[in-house]
Amino acid sequence: MISHSYSTDLQNKENGETPMIPISLCMITKNESDKLDRCLAAVKDLPLEIIVVDTGSTDNSIEVARKYTEHVYHFDWISDFAAARNFSVSKATNDWILVLDTDEYVTSVDMEAIYKLIDENATGVGCLIRTSPDTVGSITVDHVERLFNKKFYMYKRPIHEQVLPIDETLTAFCSFDIPLYVDHDGYFSSKEEMDLKAKRNLDILLASEHDYPDSYTYFQIGQSYYIMGDYENACRYFEKGLNFDLSPESEFVQLMIVHYGYSLLNMDRGEDAQLFLEQVYSYFDFLADFLMVIGTVYIRNEHYMKAALQFIKATQTEKFFTLGTNSFRAYYHLGAVYEMIGQPEYALLFYEKCGAYDLAQERIKFLKESQK
Repeated sequence: MISHSYSTDLQNKENGETPMIPISLCMITKNESDKLDRCLAAVKDLPLEIIVVDTGSTDNSIEVARKYTEHVYHFDWISDFAAARNFSVSKATNDWILVLDTDEYVTSVDMEAIYKLIDENATGVGCLIRTSPDTVGSITVDHVERLFNKKFYMYKRPIHEQVLPIDETLTAFCSFDIPLYVDHDGYFSSKEEMDLKAKRNLDILLASEHDYPDSYTYFQIGQSYYIMGDYENACRYFEKGLNFDLSPESEFVQLMIVHYGYSLLNMDRGEDAQLFLEQVYSYFDFLADFLMVIGTVYIRNEHYMKAALQFIKATQTEKFFTLGTNSFRAYYHLGAVYEMIGQPEYALLFYEKCGAYDLAQERIKFLKESQK
């Protein structure tokens, strides 16, 4: 059940608090009526103008949208997500825009805190916190830029669209986290569905490569190949993306480093992976996912104690993308290392730190039965 907090503009003024700031929720959708219903049901009691743009549904998405708002529009799909997003924003009567995807739903929000953050960051971009499970038991947490003032920002790029300044002379802007949490089930799909989506994205990305020959485009192309299991092409495009002056603070750069490492591993290029990850180690050792991939590389290359040190360090690290990389997953890998070097008693200790993690429970059962 969603939890939310907000009060009226009059109440805020009487209490000396930040007044309520009008916000329009802008969405685009196609043939996901059940998910759309769930998404809109979670925000229907929030003080938001709701704009829904349909890009050609053949199910009852339009009828579902009209249950929650009269602001329902059609946009002819032209294989350009930014164009559809910007069309939805053009229909908003408010300057401040919040964007959600159909496969996301709000689980917690503090509107009063959001109003205060908007007041303090009038020309910035707010990031919601999104939790995404997948079908293999991994859960990813990321911060996504979704709240902005349409006077200053718009969407650009036809796929994996970004919120960017309208004034192209501005190359940097302030982003800030907002207390708006969403669950996202876009990755909770079958392998066939994920491959189909990746292929669709890849077609659009390759068509736009000429117009956007930059690190972000190459990263997203590499990601599409990575999802499809084409690690050779994933490496090729990750390498093109890494051939730029990049900021280690950028989340897409962090993901590119991690997935490049795993792509090399999947191609049995463990020595190349180790050489590369060691070269960039000092820039990314704040990220648990990075420590996990280099630890995994060390295991593959039979540097077991080096691997153990990375997993221990991961448990002391706050920043992560995949849930558990700084806790139960790191402890599980420590257990695996100690099994590999023939010390099952230490392996058992680390497996027991993993809580209810299924893989650890299997090893605990095996080791205890082996001791009988």
